[in-house]
Amino acid sequence: MDADPVLRSLAADLARDDPRLAALLGGTPPAPPRRVARIALVLLATPLVTLALLLAPTITAGAAAILLAVASPLAVCWLCADERPTPPPR
Repeated sequence: MDADPVLRSLAADLARDDPRLAALLGGTPPAPPRRVARIALVLLATPLVTLALLLAPTITAGAAAILLAVASPLAVCWLCADERPTPPPR
């Protein structure tokens, strides 16, 4: 592939358009995605935990139960979501 200039230009175009795909095809592992969501979760959870420690235990338990009941369908949808693209039919 390195000897053919057309293939080299195609590889350069692919690397510019889709670097993750180019890394997979080249045999090198792609860079891991940023974990911004984890940082945001920590920043949001810190005041909530502090507030929960200051409130009465019954209020905290009730609010936690409501949040878990509301968030459980969203968590299931998030876990079932497939981030991999489906291959084209043959």
